[in-house]
This record gives sequence, C-alpha cells and structure tokens, in this order.
Amino acid sequence: MGGGNGRPALDGIRVLDMTQVIAGPFCSTMLADMGAELVKIERAHSGDDTRHMGRYRDRGEEDQDYFFANNRSRRSISLDLKQKAHQQVAQDLTKQADIFVENYAPGKVAVLGLGWEELHALNPKLVYCSISGFGQTGPNRNRPALDPIVQAASGLMSVTGVPDGEPMQIGAPVGDAISGMMAAYAIMNALRVAERDGSGHRIDLSMQDAMMAALGPRMGQTLMAHEQPLRVGNANPLRAPSDIYQAADGEYVSIICHNDGFWAGICRALGQLEWEADESLKTIAQRTARRDEVNGMVREVIKMKPSDHWIERFDAERVPVSKVYDYAGAHGDRQVAHRGLIRHFDHPRSGPIRVIGPPWITTMEECEFFPPPLLGQHTSEVLQDWLDWDGDKAEAFADEVGAVRV
Repeated sequence: MGGGNGRPALDGIRVLDMTQVIAGPFCSTMLADMGAELVKIERAHSGDDTRHMGRYRDRGEEDQDYFFANNRSRRSISLDLKQKAHQQVAQDLTKQADIFVENYAPGKVAVLGLGWEELHALNPKLVYCSISGFGQTGPNRNRPALDPIVQAASGLMSVTGVPDGEPMQIGAPVGDAISGMMAAYAIMNALRVAERDGSGHRIDLSMQDAMMAALGPRMGQTLMAHEQPLRVGNANPLRAPSDIYQAADGEYVSIICHNDGFWAGICRALGQLEWEADESLKTIAQRTARRDEVNGMVREVIKMKPSDHWIERFDAERVPVSKVYDYAGAHGDRQVAHRGLIRHFDHPRSGPIRVIGPPWITTMEECEFFPPPLLGQHTSEVLQDWLDWDGDKAEAFADEVGAVRV
C-alpha cells in the first residue's frame, strides 16, 4: 500500500549482513523491509547453516526452505574469512556500509578482522550491532545459546506448560525473533544518531536480555510482589474465563474475558443468561478464584456446537475469540489473505515459494521484495557495485569462492 510518490524509509542505507541462522537474519530482514540494501556475507562453499538443515517432506536438495523463510530481499557474497585477502575485501565493504550486523560468538568476528574497534577506525559513522546469547561481556558471555536456551534462561519456560507438568518451551523460536526485532529497533536509534551527529556506535544485544524485556510486562509479579507465577496451561492467571475449549467438530476455540465488561457478552453468546445474573460471578476476582470451575462451565457448553457456530456468536458479542489454528489454518485465514501478509516469489532453483512478509500496512513507499539468494549469487555484482572492481576480476573471485550462479 505504498504512496507511490516517495522512497522507502531506509532507501540508500547499506547493510553488511554477517548474520546466520534466525536471530541475525530476522534483524536484517526487518531493515530490508524498510528499504535498506542488504549484502549478506556467507562462508564460501557452505553458507548459512540453515541452508543445510534437514529438508521437509517431499522437498528436494535445492529447496532450502528454512533458509528461504529468513533471508529474503538481500544479495549474497561468498568469502573465506580465514584468508587475509578475503578479510580485506570484507573490510573494504564495511567502508561503503552504514550498518554492520553480526551474530557470531563473542570475539569471533574480531579474530577475522571485523571487530568493532577495527571497523570503527575504518568507518567512524558505521553502526555496528552484535547479537549474542548473553552479551559481549560478563560471566556467561562464552556460553553458546540457541532459542531453547534463551527461553530457559529468561524464565519463559517456567511459566509455560500445565500446572502439574514440567517447564515447557514455546513451539516456535520466539527468543530469536524478539532478539532480531530488538536489534533492528536499536539499530534505527543508532542510525539516527549517526546521521545527526556523524558518529557511529556499537550495539551489544543479548538474547537473554531481549527475551526478558519482552516478558517485562508480566515480571512485575516477581520484581515487585516477590511471587513466582505458576504454570496454568492455556488459562490466564489473572482472568476467567480464559482458555481453549473443544467444540463439537473437534476444533478448539480460544476466548478470554479481558475485563468485567465482556462477561455479559460471553454469557449471551453461550446462551447462559443465568450466569450473567449470578452475583457470585460478577467480577474477575470472583471468577478467577473459581477459575477451574468457570472454565469447566464454559467447556461443557462449547462442546455442544461446532466451532464456526461459536466464532459467529462470540463475534456478534465482540468477545475476543479465535479458532486455534495450525500453521496451514493461520495461512488460510481470511484476514491474513486480506492484508497480503504472505509474499510469493519465483526462486531461481526452487521455483514458486511463499514466505511471511512485513506485518504492517503503511502509506509510506514500500520497498521492492525479492527472493532469497543462492549461495554467493551476487559476489561479482557486489564487488563491482560497492568496490568498483572490474568485471573480469570480480568474476574470477566469484569462481574462486564457488559462487552459485542462476
């Protein structure tokens, strides 16, 4: 929904993207969605780890779906950064960049000649962002971290799961995504400072910190009341009714009574007007004190009719409601289709692919979206565009690093 008469917010901003797996690419994708020009540095002959993760059922070797999901709208250059000459190429690229993003283990990129001190000296306006599990300093800086570790270290798993069960991780890499989002947010702040004051800055983003920041709205119970929240499954510890309920067709419906103003509508939608008249159920405090009982009452009614019936009834009363979708159901939801969230690309090796696009609609000019790159696909092109190499030299270098052409 671009206005058609302007430029994307980050048009003209160059990002050297030395990220891998999920958290880093999630960050750089957000910058690409705002119009930045991304060049992704990948290990020569192997590339991002997600290029090699197990293929999904009935998908071929060329179908790097995990990589595709996190790496659209960027060009790829292959480098062997164990070679000094290739380190020099990377340093030359940073001289032309506005932003450098990496998510390797603390200290790793410095060994490769791409540490903050080195690059700041080469390009004083460069915004430099490092994403790591626990930060660049401190007693746990060297501890490896992937999303499940971050969920554990942030406290999230302690409040996820059923009351009598073990702590449980959420079934999607939320720690990675939130860390990437927080990093992009911090980068935008630093970019504003660089444009205003002419000085580049370093950002040290800890995934543990990012996850705890996201949990902050619910951590007041521990920080201020010194209480440990209990696991309550799909219920809400502060509201009732709030849970998922199985309908007659086997589908689950999620509803939540956000405040007392919704209670009457829930009663009407369920056809239980006597509940609305019951003085012992008037307030959230009363219902939460009897949460299991109240959820059980709702469960007994919802199981009598199919899910579509209840969606219609709750919508009519403006009660917060949704079917509990699987991924395919979410992709097919009419609202998702209306907003154009899913983007379609024609990949040069994999053919038609679908990925999730930016989650906003805006009157600002929208950037161009394009499919995820082949490994090193743009090596020659980037060397010519960014470093003014002649074509023969750039092509020879691309051959040396095994760049994959279309």
